[in-house]
Amino acid sequence: MADWLISGAGMVFFWLALLLSLLVIPAGLPGTFMITALALFHGWVTNFDPITGTFVFTLLGIAVAGEVVEFFFGAATAKKYGGSKWAMSGAVIGGFAGAVVGTGMFPVLGTLIGAFLGAFAGAMLAELLAGGSLFAALKAGYGAMLGTIGGKLSKVILGIIMIVMIWFRIV
Repeated sequence: MADWLISGAGMVFFWLALLLSLLVIPAGLPGTFMITALALFHGWVTNFDPITGTFVFTLLGIAVAGEVVEFFFGAATAKKYGGSKWAMSGAVIGGFAGAVVGTGMFPVLGTLIGAFLGAFAGAMLAELLAGGSLFAALKAGYGAMLGTIGGKLSKVILGIIMIVMIWFRIV
């Protein structure tokens, strides 16, 4: 009975940790990599049955793809909304800087808001410095903010997919 209790409690903590990993993604923390690490730990504890090494590498590939998508989404959307290459660079730099500043002001929620506002401000200021009109700069900033939101949402969706993949492996 003690083994069942330990195993059952371990699985409860495992699934709660997976859920927590998913919830930290919007705050800018590496939740998809946390999900991968938890799968690796589960595989190690269970002699990689049913979680195999190949499966863990698949999850790692998804996590890396999520980071790439999130990183470039704001820049690409700023471009789609008429921004120049300057605005694209400003969106990336501003999103990162805003997340750092926001975290210092209000951990977790500040990170999220800071990333959105930073992408907006970075794209807008860069577009203005490149000689764009105020309207074009505001439009590029708006696109960068939407892209940052879309990037975070895409990464959350990938995290959900990863957890569902783990669920079907284990259950």
